[in-house]
This record gives sequence, structure tokens and C-alpha cells, in this order.
Amino acid sequence: MSLQRSLRNGLFPTYCQLCQTPIKQSGLCHICHASLPLFSNSEVDLFARPDIERMFNLPHCDGLSACGWYQGALARWLKQVKYNNSRVAMKVLRQIITAHWHCLNLENLIDIDACILVPVAKTRHIFRGYNQVYQTWAPLLKQVNLPIIDVIGKHSAPSQVTMQKLARKQSAQQAYFLKRALTHKRILLIDDVITTGATINHISALCKEAGATQIWAFATCLTET
Repeated sequence: MSLQRSLRNGLFPTYCQLCQTPIKQSGLCHICHASLPLFSNSEVDLFARPDIERMFNLPHCDGLSACGWYQGALARWLKQVKYNNSRVAMKVLRQIITAHWHCLNLENLIDIDACILVPVAKTRHIFRGYNQVYQTWAPLLKQVNLPIIDVIGKHSAPSQVTMQKLARKQSAQQAYFLKRALTHKRILLIDDVITTGATINHISALCKEAGATQIWAFATCLTET
């Protein structure tokens, strides 16, 4: 470790975001990381779990992966990134996403040609200045050399946060549109949270109609219903 870094760590120490134990890099200590409601590293395709298959009706998806359940600290960090662009929460989520991705070894289990990140509407993106899915996922995808393609657009629409399942489905069907063909593409479709699956399922259907041969969905978190 360089003298400059040693001095910086001494003057401005970093702490685990949950237990406040001093750590070398910002984020979580290994004990707190292990305590999160994350899915097992062996659960690559969550459709293999009957409870999850019942919760999420995703007939247009060929597989489903996620880091964990949308609860506790995970839910809090996702909200902080989505609504406040919290840099601290963003670093923690990137740590969790990267660790879980490498444990699943997904890129060596399925073929992926490109990644699609669920977009926000243009007006909302201008207002916020960012897309929280891109903020948390882009560094990892760049690291593992998976290209992100911009082929899905979103019209301005009411927030789905308070909508029930049927309303979410109808809203998703009206909100998203395809920009170009995806002939013979194998797509990794990524979102921050899957609640009912309406958005992911509709975008997957659009991609299949555009020629995609495989859609594997990956969410930072799933909402338990």
C-alpha cells in the first residue's frame, strides 16, 4: 500500500455500511454481506424454485436470476439509489451484484450476445439525470465484456409503485416499445426490482417478436408476494 493511501485511510477510514466495522474498501464487511437475504450461489435459474415460478408469470423468459429479496437493507439501498442517487448505496449494490454474478458464473453457463437494461422514460431520465439500473450494473457488464444495447424505449407513464398486478401489466404494455430488430440475439435483460414481472415479461415478448432467440432475466432483487 502506498504512503498516500495509508495516510488517506488513516485520516478518512472507511466503515461497513451495516455494522460500522473498519474495512479497507467502502461497502460491506464479509460478515454483513453474508447476512443479507441473498439467493444461494447454486440457484442460477430461479425458475427451478416452485415458489418463485408461482410468484412471477414470465412465459417469455427462458431463465431468471437475482441477487436477493427486496427487503431490509437491500430495499433501502435500492430506494436510495433510485430516488436520491446515493453514491454510498450505489457502491454497496455494485459490490453485491458483482460478487453474486461471479459466484453464479452465469456468462459461462449461458450464451449472451448483449444486455438490455430496463429504461426509464426520457422525461424522467432528464429530471433525475440517471437510470438507476445503469448506475448499478454498467461497471460489472463492462468488466465482463458484455455489451449494453439501447433497443428499448419507454413512453412517459404513471409510476407503477402503487399499482396492483393487472394495472402494472396494462401500464407496461403501453409504456415500452422496440427501436430495432434483435434477429438471432441471446439477450440478458436486467432490472433493479421485479415486483409482478409485468415489465420484464412485456419487454421479453417485444424482444422475442423482434427476433431474439433467448431472454434471460436478471434482477438485483425480487419482491416476495
